Amino acid sequence: MRMHDFEAHLVRAGFDLDQSRADFMIIKGIRIATGTHAGKTCDVGIRRSSGNPWVPENAVHVRPHLVAMGQRSSQQSPLGADWQYLSRRFDRPPSPKNFLAHILTVVGEL
Repeated sequence: MRMHDFEAHLVRAGFDLDQSRADFMIIKGIRIATGTHAGKTCDVGIRRSSGNPWVPENAVHVRPHLVAMGQRSSQQSPLGADWQYLSRRFDRPPSPKNFLAHILTVVGEL
């Protein structure tokens, strides 16, 4: 999988992307389907990489914070104070569909 493949998959699925940053892709307004935040929306940041194949890092960056800082493997994000870094392993075969499912699972489990 390449970063471009993931971005194209998101666009086809109807997600709004902010691609103004060179280091992160921002997926805007993800609706959280399950968990304590069900029905809310959040933005998700994914670090860009030019590697081929692209290997997503073990991190999902969210805005607003979804858990108390320092809990549930969270810490400050390099994206800024209003962002939260969630350390989460991605252990499935790398495909755009699987990585999107990973993101939706991460925000839904909080």
